[in-house]
Amino acid sequence: MPRARGPHPLPLLLALAMREATGVPGGLPAFLAGLARYQQAPHRPPRPEGETVARIGTVRLLRCGGPAQGPRVLLVPSIINGGEVLDLLPGNSLVEALAARGIRVWRIDWGGLDRGERRLGLAGLVSTRLVPLAGSVPAPFALAGYCLGGTLALGAAAHLETALGQLILIATPWRFAGYGEAMRSRAAGAWRLLRPLAQSLGAAPLSALNPLFWSLDEAGVVAKFAALGRKAPPPADLALFAAVEDWASNGPAIAPPALRDILLRGLGHDMFARGRWRVRGRPVRPETLGLPILEIGATRDRLVPPAARPAGWPGLASVTLEGGHVGMIVGSRRGRLVEALALALANA
Repeated sequence: MPRARGPHPLPLLLALAMREATGVPGGLPAFLAGLARYQQAPHRPPRPEGETVARIGTVRLLRCGGPAQGPRVLLVPSIINGGEVLDLLPGNSLVEALAARGIRVWRIDWGGLDRGERRLGLAGLVSTRLVPLAGSVPAPFALAGYCLGGTLALGAAAHLETALGQLILIATPWRFAGYGEAMRSRAAGAWRLLRPLAQSLGAAPLSALNPLFWSLDEAGVVAKFAALGRKAPPPADLALFAAVEDWASNGPAIAPPALRDILLRGLGHDMFARGRWRVRGRPVRPETLGLPILEIGATRDRLVPPAARPAGWPGLASVTLEGGHVGMIVGSRRGRLVEALALALANA
């Protein structure tokens, strides 16, 4: 019997599959076969987290590897899914690949939510967690954020002063108006539904947000399981598929203020690109940072489409790589991201 595994919430995914597979010959049986294959796949073995260098609340700064000397980078993952995607599997790890290139790597682990963190919005996470913890990384260093972690890194950059030598944004959303009116309307509806749940529980579980993310590419969500059901992949490919899906289906709960910032103020009112996001009382204006900023996106990123990526700032260099939002980190083309990061860090 398949183990009780994601994607979560599974009943909504099954309803989505029934709708998307209508009229596709063999579509639903292939989807169900792929879902079963994923659910029966071996679980990802535990990975060493690295050394905890500093901690504030449940948020930790981890020293993850690399030589005693060399360029330094602090990786900032999103708060929506766990940071383990940056160090997912042996031989398929951004942390591991950067360390092998002679780069000293630290990573933020957002942990869970203690009582104080349940009251923090995105600005609070930056000002009371990210900025102080980054102060434990020897200067100068580069700050590299993935997905919403890049948005948070932008909020922190102005407050790290001379310690920060470079800012790198990987698949980072900033111009939230670029998601379009349909997605922004769905986000507003999600906030109305999830606000009382989040306030009652103290946080919103990731499973409550997954249908909103699925809505960005519903056909693709169903198609990847159908493709898995039509043809058994090599064991290594199945292990990667399962590890990514486990990561995508699970993650820390999100505090109500942070959820509001993402759904209502971000997607609803585009507060970031409009200069209305303030950290420590100062508006976050990337165009005034005065340091090199490298922005890296992917050709098939449905979660951060081109119109939502940062653009138009002085000193901003943009690179677009083949792949998707997660595939650029852990897929077969991840080597190009590693090359781009290693080059940028070596020249910082």
